[in-house]
Amino acid sequence: MRIRTFSWILSVLALLLAIFLYVFRNPYWYYPAVIGVWFFFDNLSHLRGQKTTLDFLLKSKPRRGLYLYFSLFLLGFFIEIIGRIFLNLWYYPRLPPFVVNTLTFLFYPFILMSFRETYVFTQSFFGHPLPSVIMSMLFGILIWEIPNVYSQDWVYTILYSSLEAFHINVIVIFGWSILILAPLYIYKIVIKEKHILD
Repeated sequence: MRIRTFSWILSVLALLLAIFLYVFRNPYWYYPAVIGVWFFFDNLSHLRGQKTTLDFLLKSKPRRGLYLYFSLFLLGFFIEIIGRIFLNLWYYPRLPPFVVNTLTFLFYPFILMSFRETYVFTQSFFGHPLPSVIMSMLFGILIWEIPNVYSQDWVYTILYSSLEAFHINVIVIFGWSILILAPLYIYKIVIKEKHILD
């Protein structure tokens, strides 16, 4: 109970800090937001009686927690290398290269954890993978892409499609299906969640 209370407090504080930084156009708002959103949806999923990432980290040996973090780190690294470096689909105009290539990679596992918790939370209502993925995509777009429309902390350079919805390229919108599904498969491998996409 104490851990959950602390995680709620940490979530609120991190989100308030992120909002404060965003309002004052500080590009570092993303990093506390990642932590805040993860804890927020982790706590919501827990309230719905779901097994969450925080539950797993608290009950497992540290080695298994590190294995999960490293697996998600590699997934984030793969996403950045393929999408940003090889395909040149986006870049970060307001962050120094050192920050992009250190903090961004280190925080990737936490945002991927938040995607998993968003899915678990929505699945607790819908019960079926398809609407759960769609709702998780909508949450992700509302939380991350809509604010970025105004702040432009990451800029998409998708030359082969100009079709947009709410000023967001449709390729980005459909790409959110990968962001939701990919960490779910990592969880299936690392912590043996065979039921999560059934």
